[in-house]
Amino acid sequence: MLMMPLLFAGVFYIVDSNYRNNFVNHVRNDALTLASISESQADNALLYQEKIIDDAIISGRLSSAKITNEENKILREWGDNSLTNNTDEDFFFGEHDDNVFNIIVPRYDTAGNIQGELLLSYDELPTKKEISQAYLYGFYLSITYIIITFFITVILGRRVTKPIKQLSDASKEISMGHYEKELVVESNIKDIQQLANTLEHMRFELVKKNNEMKHHAMHDGLTGLPNRLLLRERIDKIITNKHTHTTALLMLDLDRFKEINDTLGHLVGDEVLKIASQRLLSCVRQSDTVSRLGGDEFALVLYKINDEKAMAIANTLSKKLRESFTVNDNELNVSASIGIALHPQHGKTFNEVLHCADIAMYASKLNRQGEAILYNEQLGNL
Repeated sequence: MLMMPLLFAGVFYIVDSNYRNNFVNHVRNDALTLASISESQADNALLYQEKIIDDAIISGRLSSAKITNEENKILREWGDNSLTNNTDEDFFFGEHDDNVFNIIVPRYDTAGNIQGELLLSYDELPTKKEISQAYLYGFYLSITYIIITFFITVILGRRVTKPIKQLSDASKEISMGHYEKELVVESNIKDIQQLANTLEHMRFELVKKNNEMKHHAMHDGLTGLPNRLLLRERIDKIITNKHTHTTALLMLDLDRFKEINDTLGHLVGDEVLKIASQRLLSCVRQSDTVSRLGGDEFALVLYKINDEKAMAIANTLSKKLRESFTVNDNELNVSASIGIALHPQHGKTFNEVLHCADIAMYASKLNRQGEAILYNEQLGNL
């Protein structure tokens, strides 16, 4: 019984560490997503990045941000400027005791030269409140457990040895971070069974919270589609496994979406994105991947396919998106610019294939014919 407080202390430490690690992982993934938007180095990359950061500030997931050039001159600021006065980067939760987690992401040009920095500031207070609440619940649970254990040990003796040992072993497993395994403790004593259920509920909530944060970090909040991180993970998996078949990457940008968004508002624009997402999903196989990179830009991964079939699917997508969108009694017309790149023909890495598909999409946009374009070396001169 004297060892149980130490075991619970271990559990609390794991809970604390999970909250802190999940926070750091989430904000770093978010920062990577925001910073990676400018990787294409297109002329409108900075404006596009600013729009995404504006959305992040409005949604509350980002407290403040600023972009500087290579001379440390501020190009753009968002949110509470006082939060970005401290430019010290944080490497772990709670560093500098300022309740702000700063991430500094270098910005590079196509030649690999640093062209400035992106400073993102996230509020640590909500997570600290969750940690404090978890400790409070844990404290009550510890006190309850000690009292019940003492009472049962004195009154029932050996009858409770087995379930107590099961709880002890389970606590050790949880304290070591092994909380994926379901806790099964059977006892005829109501209080012990209730305690086991409480501990199992605590374990279940940890698993659930962890899975939710993983899903949130890998999926777009509006459409539910995979985001850039999950897209990269799946393409990297294809590259790592060295498959011999061809994989097509389609970059798709909705034309006239900005006009709809500006004239009819973000709510209508969001509905257009949702409808477009469903139409894209309806045109591909279940094994393919449809992802939203941000704004009105989507990417599709078509597995085990040749260039002709990829072009046919791209034209089907284009035709499907040209069908009118009905939103709040408004008949809206949207088209798409689509660029296609193939792996391994056009690139050996994620960034290479993405770059080629982006160039092809840009060529499609310049063409203004609503036709998909397959990347070739001549397009690199555009």
